[in-house]
Amino acid sequence: MTLFEYLSTSEKVRSALHRDVVAICTEASHCLGLEITRPATAIIAELVFRKISAYGLDLEAFAKHAKRSVINQDDVKLLARRNSSLRDRLNGLCKNTPSVSKDKRRKTTVPVVKPESTRKEVDDENQNKKQKVNMDDEFNLPGPSKVSDNMITDDPDADDDDIILMD
Repeated sequence: MTLFEYLSTSEKVRSALHRDVVAICTEASHCLGLEITRPATAIIAELVFRKISAYGLDLEAFAKHAKRSVINQDDVKLLARRNSSLRDRLNGLCKNTPSVSKDKRRKTTVPVVKPESTRKEVDDENQNKKQKVNMDDEFNLPGPSKVSDNMITDDPDADDDDIILMD
């Protein structure tokens, strides 16, 4: 077994990132004709690791704010909002990939929590409503008129010759 297998996941990621940063620095220094020391490469690798860790936390926060558990391309675009060249590059890449249609997304509804009531309470409430309606009819309380449409009646205040049509 190698030493790499005994490392934790975080240490494996840091080690792999360090290896890749060293490779990129070596290639860049060769192309540019510069020399990059090992301590400088280690510092660059550590800075990249910390920046990527912060990006990961930001992406998680963006997805959580949108009430999602999965990070998508909109979260990455939001992360790159301050870097115009990167934002333009990401927008170009996103145009080529099909995005999830809003019609296909599952719609979530928030359940409405109603206070618990027993069946007896509901029946009593309905019974009270029925009794109230019956009392209105019994005592001829003001409400909708039971006079049929277009009925001719006399107005006591009007002259004897005037007739009023009721609507």
